[in-house]
Amino acid sequence: MFSHIKYSLSKEKIRFIIAGSCNTFLDFIFLNILTAVFGIYFVIANLFSVSICITLSYFLNHYFVFRIKEPLGFRKFTTFFAVTGFSSLALQSGIITSMHWLLGTPFSRSLFIVGGVSNHPTIELNFVKAIAVLVGMIWNFIFYKHVVFKDKPSKTEAEFIG
Repeated sequence: MFSHIKYSLSKEKIRFIIAGSCNTFLDFIFLNILTAVFGIYFVIANLFSVSICITLSYFLNHYFVFRIKEPLGFRKFTTFFAVTGFSSLALQSGIITSMHWLLGTPFSRSLFIVGGVSNHPTIELNFVKAIAVLVGMIWNFIFYKHVVFKDKPSKTEAEFIG
């Protein structure tokens, strides 16, 4: 069974899932602390939690996921921040805000119809955040792989192509 899992996903994708899971866990922790403990408006809290986690994510993706041997670079970080910033700041905030507007809820009703959960704003916010994170994860992997951490062709490949 484990050999099947090993072959069905590349090691790079597994490392991406591990790094993303750790980073997402911290993002949720920061979001919940900022909203529940400090009472910060959910969109602003999301912007703060995501910004902190984007920086951590750069290090994880550079060294752990894509195993880049080159030192960290400002240009690569800004590209990474732009890609991740769009998915995490724009897409996530857009999805969270859209769900808030479409459902006419301040994350205190409407998202959950079942039992006592329907009046729990923290659970509802986390549910919507999870949807937003899944959308962003797909965006991030594609752009990390093909833009940010794109392998440079070796000299023999470059000579063959050119």
